[in-house]
Amino acid sequence: MLGALPSVKRGLSGLQSRKAMLDTLLKHLPMVRLSAGALVALALTACNGLIDGNGTGTLTPEQVAARSAWTNKAYPHLQQQCVGCHSGSETDIAFLAGGDALAVRESLMTFNVQVVNLDAPGSSRLLTKGAHAGPALTAEESADILEWVQKERDAQGGAGSADAGLETGQFQPLLCTSGNPGDPTCPVNHVALDGLGLPGASIDLVAQQLGSTLYVTDLKLTASVDGVYLEHPLFVSWPAGAQEVPDSLDRFFNVKMDEMPMASDSIGGGTAAFVGMSPNDPVSIHFKVIGKYMAGSGGGSGGTGGQTGCRQLASFKTNAAGPLQNNCANCHAGNANQSAKSAMDITGVNAQDDATAQLACNQVRTRINFQDTNSSSFYIAPNPGQATNHPFKFGGVQANFDNFKAAIDPWVQAEKTSQ
Repeated sequence: MLGALPSVKRGLSGLQSRKAMLDTLLKHLPMVRLSAGALVALALTACNGLIDGNGTGTLTPEQVAARSAWTNKAYPHLQQQCVGCHSGSETDIAFLAGGDALAVRESLMTFNVQVVNLDAPGSSRLLTKGAHAGPALTAEESADILEWVQKERDAQGGAGSADAGLETGQFQPLLCTSGNPGDPTCPVNHVALDGLGLPGASIDLVAQQLGSTLYVTDLKLTASVDGVYLEHPLFVSWPAGAQEVPDSLDRFFNVKMDEMPMASDSIGGGTAAFVGMSPNDPVSIHFKVIGKYMAGSGGGSGGTGGQTGCRQLASFKTNAAGPLQNNCANCHAGNANQSAKSAMDITGVNAQDDATAQLACNQVRTRINFQDTNSSSFYIAPNPGQATNHPFKFGGVQANFDNFKAAIDPWVQAEKTSQ
């Protein structure tokens, strides 16, 4: 077990890039702070740096550049491609509502769930959605919108200083080299949340080296006597002498968990390959919100907000059920490996009745990485070409895995377009 971690990081004004990232978290993730063991709302301004400028009515050069990129590049594309569905007729997707360009921008930047991600612009859901009920963005449209998001990041990074506060101390992951979690060669990292007002609670994970990438399995939230409520955990790597590296996919952007006292649950499916993060560098975890259990909050079950269940059951039964039954069910649906079944239970994966098949589909769906489906955990873990500590590797035959992936992928892509 890792030793006691430092308390919440504070006083970061000397690190400009760090300050900019924390400014972004503060301005664009409606954050709250812990006070006397309870959550107290922060006094936040709206995400409107381009409208109000620096408080004196004067825009900074970065804000001028962002406004120009929005008006001349991003907004015209969104008007042409997206406003038909996203301008207000359906409130749950009305992130482009507004009477003029700046009002639309305000809706887009403050929409819940987050659509624009200034921490990792390329992972903004505005850019990664792909074809759905509407068309996918063209390369030119994507490039112009990405340029605008990057300029927004630059503008907000220079807009002021902030102390976000809601983060763990940095910890050095202990790497699993062989065996099962908990073995001397496969330690479980316990990231204490004591410094965030939650004594005894932790985020637990098993860390492995996957090439040059940090690969995490068995990722879960473990509550103590007060329970835990959290939203939007963001992993950040800290290379020595270099700029910090936030999760480029911001994959847990919609995670909300509300764990009762002494309970635990997987975070976002329990696995993640953090491309761009070295397994040898320290890591910290930031939160949009974190505090004690909030009964009736509506977050939690399964570790994500919103709809988490399988949406393309017919495709699952046609494309995925057979390969999963033939290759995975021995461990993940039977008694051969209780740890595997606990990690992903696909009991009844090949059932004829929809209710049973739906349960298995729900389980597998939580292992899809919708920003980068090729990085989905159930693709990475058994792949013979990936150095993961997974007991089943298709006999070391890459072609067998490739056939498995090709068979399942139509369902995976159908789920992605149904988000």
